[in-house]
Amino acid sequence: MMNMRQFNTIVRIFRSGFINLFRNAWLTIAATAVMVVALTIIMLALVLNITANNAIDELALDLKAEVYLISDASDADIESFKTGLSNLDFVVSLEFISKQQANEALTSKFEENKPELLQALALAGGVDEALPASLRVSVNDLERMPEIKTFAESEQFKSVVEEVSLGKDENSAQETIDKAAAGQRFINAASIVSAGVLSAVSVMIIFNTIRMAIYTRRDEIRIMKLVGATPDYIRGPFLVEASLYGVFAGVIATVSVYSLILTFGERLASQSEFSQTYAFFTQSAIMVVMLLSAILTGILIGSVSSMMAMERHLKLKNW
Repeated sequence: MMNMRQFNTIVRIFRSGFINLFRNAWLTIAATAVMVVALTIIMLALVLNITANNAIDELALDLKAEVYLISDASDADIESFKTGLSNLDFVVSLEFISKQQANEALTSKFEENKPELLQALALAGGVDEALPASLRVSVNDLERMPEIKTFAESEQFKSVVEEVSLGKDENSAQETIDKAAAGQRFINAASIVSAGVLSAVSVMIIFNTIRMAIYTRRDEIRIMKLVGATPDYIRGPFLVEASLYGVFAGVIATVSVYSLILTFGERLASQSEFSQTYAFFTQSAIMVVMLLSAILTGILIGSVSSMMAMERHLKLKNW
């Protein structure tokens, strides 16, 4: 259990850390500013990543595959095909469109030219022949959408499936799928790389800041050694100082990011691609998690930088 002496030592360490933080105001501002930029970009990368993933998922739901069924396929074969298709792990939903529903949708779309349309359908062999029943398939992974065509055109379902379309223009749909999937991969990779690079830059900046602080206080440190201060007592204020950089930077970065989210997100919340992201980030629990995560990340970066600088420049090992 902590005794009064240990408690007073901890209090003095934290007090010295606070004093040192404001003693070199320009160093504090510079170190905090760099960390604010790093944490802000890391948080924005996270927000952008989640936004892109949600937008792509929404696009995946909107871009449906159409599986046209053979007119004389038996109900048992159709049900077997639907069961197999729904068991695919990336398939979200199946919508069965009967011949009658397809006919009603087509005629309502061209209501003004309905007589001419019916005449054209009659020449094509009738509504039953021109508009077969179909399955409309929604997926949650655009990159795997071509697997629907592979599955449907397998030998097992040759008596059920007449044709598979990945959109009104299959080539265009495939191009959309490829671009969206490539964009998602790029955002994921860029987020990881940018977070790593900026964290490394922050460590280097704070390392140099603590090194300069050690240099400017070298006489004070020498006196502390002479009067019997322990190595932990000397290291403590530097560790507290660097950690406070992270606390201030985490708060400022979170406020900055949420200013952008609330400013632009509210305008985009009405669009289905962004509504889910805006609702997610404006939850109270998520806002608290974001703040705490930013602060803890800042403290981690500051602590690691400080310990590296002290290990190299404080030279307390042989004392």
